[in-house]
Amino acid sequence: MKDRTKRRTKRFLLLFGILFLIGCIPIPAILKDGGTRTYNALLYRVIVWHQLTDVPDEYKTGVEFQIIPRNFQPL
Repeated sequence: MKDRTKRRTKRFLLLFGILFLIGCIPIPAILKDGGTRTYNALLYRVIVWHQLTDVPDEYKTGVEFQIIPRNFQPL
C-alpha cells in the first residue's frame, strides 16, 4: 500500500514540475510602438517598455512584471 502511494506521489510531483516548467516558457513579441518587447508565458508576463510618446524624440521606458491572472489583461 505504501509503495503505491509513493509512486502516485512521485508521478504527481513529476507531472506538476513538468507543467510548471511549461508554464514558465516565455514567448517573445515586439510591438510596433517604438520597440516595446513582451515575454508572455502562462504564469507571467514581462514587458520591457520602449514606447514613443507625443513629444518628439521621447520614449516611455521601463520594465513591468505581471503574474497570473493579471498577465491575461490587454496592454
